[in-house]
Amino acid sequence: MPESPVSEVRKKLEILRDRFRDRTIGEIEGLVASVASASRNPESISELVSAYHILHRFAGSAGTLGFTQLGEQARKLELAIKPLADEVAEGADSERVRQQLNQLLAGGYEKELVGLSNLLVVADPVSTGWHKPAPAGTDNPLVLLNLDPDQEHGELISQGLALYGYEVRSLANGEQWPENMDDIDLVMVRDTLLQDEEACWLPRLHKLPVICFSEAHDFATRYRLARLSVDACIDEPLDIPALADQVEKLLAEGLATLTGRVVIVDDDKELLEHYRVVLTSGGLLVRALDDPSRLLSELADFRPDILLMDVQMGEYDGPVLARMLRFQAEWLSLPIIFFSSEADRDLQLDVLARGGDDFVTKPVSDEFLLRTARIRCFRARQLDKLVSLDSLTGLLKHALAKIELNREHARCARSGHSSVVAMLDLDHFKQVNDSYGHGVGDMVIKALSNLLRHRLRNTDIIGRYGGEEFLVVLPECSLEKAVEVLETLNKDFARLVFNARNEEFSVTFSAGVATLNAYETGEQAIDAADRALYERKRAGRNGVTVASEDHL
Repeated sequence: MPESPVSEVRKKLEILRDRFRDRTIGEIEGLVASVASASRNPESISELVSAYHILHRFAGSAGTLGFTQLGEQARKLELAIKPLADEVAEGADSERVRQQLNQLLAGGYEKELVGLSNLLVVADPVSTGWHKPAPAGTDNPLVLLNLDPDQEHGELISQGLALYGYEVRSLANGEQWPENMDDIDLVMVRDTLLQDEEACWLPRLHKLPVICFSEAHDFATRYRLARLSVDACIDEPLDIPALADQVEKLLAEGLATLTGRVVIVDDDKELLEHYRVVLTSGGLLVRALDDPSRLLSELADFRPDILLMDVQMGEYDGPVLARMLRFQAEWLSLPIIFFSSEADRDLQLDVLARGGDDFVTKPVSDEFLLRTARIRCFRARQLDKLVSLDSLTGLLKHALAKIELNREHARCARSGHSSVVAMLDLDHFKQVNDSYGHGVGDMVIKALSNLLRHRLRNTDIIGRYGGEEFLVVLPECSLEKAVEVLETLNKDFARLVFNARNEEFSVTFSAGVATLNAYETGEQAIDAADRALYERKRAGRNGVTVASEDHL
């Protein structure tokens, strides 16, 4: 029987712990010998600086790798020898420092140094309680649970959200909630079911995004719902586009908090690998470096959301590396989080002033490491969205959408595969704004953007080209398949019902399609799709037209 993911993670961490123990035994022997040599010979007094750095490293790494007692004792011995190491670094009289060292050793310091090896026998149990493996990715739709006593409402919600690719399961009340609902991605619940705050099923809501259907707007009610872990309130659940928009926001936010790209730099190989295993097991993409001289090339290749870096790595100084990175405009906004066992707050602030964004004191627990990385990655992506994504739809902005289209055009030229570009435009959109206001018009735009994002592939490129117009690129897709997909989306979007000013209305869109690689440049392909779009407009709108230069 294959090992579970949790067992595999535990095994990897145990192997790293054993490697650290084996290496540290030898390092402690060398540490004791260096201090003894310095105590006998003034010419060897410089070895105190190396001894201090070794103890500093033990203080930061031992606890993370499971040797808490070793880390705590190393911190105590590090602080005791630091004044002498500082004097040596400042060029103080070697004989005077040697005499001070001997006084320290006579007070029991030597015995405590030798005793460090005994603490390698005492290790904390390997804990993987922080590790919650994500389910394997599938093509199955996201599953929403609707708790609503009104069965008719439940059916209308299920039918409406199905157009966006969601699967909705309906229950009359929370007491019917089965024991195993691990595949549920979000819960929708009527506020009347939340009256009994002692209900046994309520704690399950804490683990999932929750939308509450409630027409109450008073402070007390809204505060009570927030206390029950409700994430959003909707007055009218049958406004399907508005409901789908809230579902999209909550699911996207939840996914973003679990993903990210991280570069870690540390010269302690066991600790570096430990960090990599923990973060990778937690769902993050990680590039680990033990050689800081490769940092620039790795950043350019990997494009991380955040950079985790030790303060001192042999001949390299972390804050100096951070300052060097800030020379280049593309890394000015890259969040840099420093790791160090340095507990002095003034020194930490000095490090941050030299190019860092945050400071984490070693040793750091696996759970704290994972949460810190996830939160920082999420925040970095939020800020990046402000720059690269359209604020209304969450789709690529005009300029970035064209950049991605041109990249795909170049990829087509290299690999020889076929891709398709489409221009979409909402029909009679000015009438929507004039009749119901721009706020409702925005909701229509968001409804189409959400439909495109959910029904198209993750690899497809979707951008808001301007106003009510959208650019879509379907990589490695035939013209026939693209037309089929867009015609299905066209029919499903027309079935959506919008509510405004006590009226219901629907909106359609027109699309023009062209084969991307049939043109010399991406710009020519866009022009061809645009001409096809206006042919469709002249032919009566509400449909898909292929560029006249292409043939089905």
